[in-house]
Amino acid sequence: MRKITTLILLSALAIFADPTKQLPFTKELQVEELPWLAFDAKDNKGTYDKVINSNHLKELIKQKKYRRVVFSFFATWCTLCREGLKQISNNSAELKKNGVLVVLVNAAEKDLDNYSSRKIEEWVKKDGYYKEEFLLVFDKFSNSLEDFGLKKRNNNDEVPLPKTVIADENLRPLMLIGQEGDDYVQLLWK
Repeated sequence: MRKITTLILLSALAIFADPTKQLPFTKELQVEELPWLAFDAKDNKGTYDKVINSNHLKELIKQKKYRRVVFSFFATWCTLCREGLKQISNNSAELKKNGVLVVLVNAAEKDLDNYSSRKIEEWVKKDGYYKEEFLLVFDKFSNSLEDFGLKKRNNNDEVPLPKTVIADENLRPLMLIGQEGDDYVQLLWK
């Protein structure tokens, strides 16, 4: 029984020992600037009615002098997403030092409202995936997945997570990542 348990654990660890899976750009990401973005975020009143769009991001990038922007698309039900979120969180100081803005994008939950957004925020914080310097945003209609070409339009069944899009300070796409490996975090600022 111990041998079987050991083999299962080693197999599970081997999944994350692989290099990060870089993907070719979709047609929608073969552009000089990411498609228009609009996410919901928490406002000063504690509701999730604030809109973060491309203009807001550009202003934040300029103010804080970020060199890279990482859009980490996740869902609470996505077990593979958790490894990438954990790596980002564990290396937040290094990411900050290297000028990386992390945008955690909840992109595939159904029926998002203020209550469910609050529950997702609690989940992200409780499991240690969130740091104060990160932006936590909600893509209530999964539009960004479609706009980035990561999901077919009007296909509610296909949710291709995890996905990470790395952009430069001008929101020009630099890399598309599928599954995170042991070199994932280093790719975010190189």
